[in-house]
Formats: sequence, C-alpha cells, structure tokens
Amino acid sequence: MNYSLVPERYKEKDPRTLLYHFPSIPVVKFAKITQKFYFFKQLEIAQDIVNRMGYILLPSVCMHWERVKQFAERRIKIGRNSFFMMKIEELTEKEKEKLNEYVSELRGGEKKYGTN
Repeated sequence: MNYSLVPERYKEKDPRTLLYHFPSIPVVKFAKITQKFYFFKQLEIAQDIVNRMGYILLPSVCMHWERVKQFAERRIKIGRNSFFMMKIEELTEKEKEKLNEYVSELRGGEKKYGTN
C-alpha cells in the first residue's frame, strides 16, 4: 500500500498567485489556504527525505502515547502535527490499521481539498 500522507492533487490549488488575480481576497481566507498548502509542501519534502532513508512517516495520532515516548528521538514536527520516522517492520498491527484508516480518510477528503 502507498503510505503517502500528502494528497496527490494538492499542488493544483497553488495559492501563491491568488493575490495577483484576486487582490480583494479576505486576509483570513488567504492565510488559511496558504497555510494548508505550505503544510502539505513541507510534509511532502519530509516524506521524501524519510523515504530515502528507508523509513515511512507515521502520524502521532496513529500511535499509543507510550510508543510516542519510546520513539521521541525520531519525531518530526510540521506545524502543530507530529510525525515519527518508522520502519514498516516496527509498526504494531494496531498502528498499521490506524495508518491505513488515516490514509484512506485522506484519500476520501482529497476530493474536498480544493472546495474549502
């Protein structure tokens, strides 16, 4: 299974040209759109680096709090979210299950990405 945590089509809604085309866009709306875009951009870069090292990124919400403490030195923080560098073999069955749910939820929400 592909464990990518980044929506495939997030780059289609690049907000960097919005101010040029819509100078009267509300500041808060522009900030939210830009923040979401740059979060996924940072996550994509981190995921690429981690994959090259032979790990995958596991969101902290998929881990038990004791395991979070155990792997604290492998934590990567992007925005307010924490991710952990893990080998697939190190994942427990519950973590694999939660990761699959997380990724499938992300794929389901991908259709909604550009509409909000």
